[in-house]
Amino acid sequence: MKKIIFVLLLFSFPLLLIAQNIRLWENFCTSALAPNDDIVVNVDIDSISVDSCATMLFYSMDDQQNWSYEDMQPLFLPGYMNTLSDTLTLPGSGFFHYGLQSNISAWLDTLFLNVYLSMTPENSLELFPSPDNYMIELCQEATGDQVGSSFLDLTEFWGSYSDDKFYFTLNNNDTRWPLYETFSFLPPWYVYLVGLINPETVDSIGYAFVYAAIPSFTGFPGVQTGLYKGDITDSSYSRIGDIQSQVSNGKLYLACNIDDLTSDPQFGPWPNSYVCLALDAFTATINLNPLFTINDSTPPVLFYPTHEEKIIGANVPPQLSDLAFSSNNDSITFFITYTDPDNNLPLTHGLIIDQSYDSEFELIPQNHSYETGSLFSLTIPAPLITSHAQAFFSDGEYEVQSNIVYITSADEEPQFSPQSFVISPNPFQTTVKISFHTGKSVQGLRCIVTNIKGQTVAELDCEQVVGGTYNFEWSGRDRFGSIAANGIYLCNILRNNTFIDSRKILLLR
Repeated sequence: MKKIIFVLLLFSFPLLLIAQNIRLWENFCTSALAPNDDIVVNVDIDSISVDSCATMLFYSMDDQQNWSYEDMQPLFLPGYMNTLSDTLTLPGSGFFHYGLQSNISAWLDTLFLNVYLSMTPENSLELFPSPDNYMIELCQEATGDQVGSSFLDLTEFWGSYSDDKFYFTLNNNDTRWPLYETFSFLPPWYVYLVGLINPETVDSIGYAFVYAAIPSFTGFPGVQTGLYKGDITDSSYSRIGDIQSQVSNGKLYLACNIDDLTSDPQFGPWPNSYVCLALDAFTATINLNPLFTINDSTPPVLFYPTHEEKIIGANVPPQLSDLAFSSNNDSITFFITYTDPDNNLPLTHGLIIDQSYDSEFELIPQNHSYETGSLFSLTIPAPLITSHAQAFFSDGEYEVQSNIVYITSADEEPQFSPQSFVISPNPFQTTVKISFHTGKSVQGLRCIVTNIKGQTVAELDCEQVVGGTYNFEWSGRDRFGSIAANGIYLCNILRNNTFIDSRKILLLR
């Protein structure tokens, strides 16, 4: 009987590798939610996966009663080379609920897997069985690929969450979910499982929702419906809690209390830094010979128990830093920081050169962290400019304009503007990105991270992106490669050992 959990963990263990190696979505955001108007939804995709990743936006505009689905399309524009986008029309009021699903093919050592990633609707009323409109299909599963009877052929795997529970629904190529063939005390017995791993748990530990009724024998406790924990190192397992289970309308509904997982000392932190759990579902048969047969299984799923929710019509105007520039005999580089408290992306981000000449350009973002400040810049040939320039932005509802800058001669010294010092995310858990604009290319620029006592923790290498824009990245480790402790650190910019500016960074793992 110990092999039951042992095989479960063998099937679930690749999920741990997947969850620790895939960080697909970043900067999931929209333009302003203006009533009865179009909005744009953007998300950045890991550059390695952007060409092979199919991503779908699911959304509801009637308080999660109905959901619509649309494929997101790549932009392939300057500053948005890894961005997927979709455009929708909003109603006049209410809530806008939305989330993401992706399907990606991934190599993990010698494994080639089709991996699904999914956010989910919320079952906020904690209804059980969870209604279909509070759930989403986590992955697609083929019909007719099982070993054995049709009721062991999984066809659908659904998921949802609430503040206190996780919910899963399984469908099969039948209407029955039998636990045994004829008599409860005789084999074969049938087992239906949802395997679950927290990417930050102890590596050898897995968890499972188990729907079964295997009787106890001498030396073996049997397996009954419940929440189980198993250890791959010694094939041991234990029942750590109850689950809700019900067969209705030909489907198997399962749910557990999140506290039953998080109270286990080996489960690990929740929410974790990945904000996801790794799942798969499968069916199995326990018999005399062979003892254990896997009849069918779903593809692996990274389950994100969350989705986004915004109020239509609620919006705060964005803000712009001063428009600045640096120049030489050949070109002029403009830069400006766009900040939006609602994290709304700018639908327009233009630069007008010499209104009498009527020249208009698009400023290019260096990052998409709009809530904390996104640096936009543009380098153009100097002969195109004769007098002045002004930037203009719109979040889809509010239009804002910058100051007007007058170009009279080439700057000899670089400009150090406080608005051009951008840190994102802050606080951070794993990696923080630092952007600094000097106004023109300079030599001897360094970024040194110190603790609040002034002791050097790390010295970061800089990468020149465009003109006088420099990027740094800190992985939260010290000079010796050890993980830095949680707390406040100072990010100091120096040029030729001369202090220029400093910002606080908060590390929270």
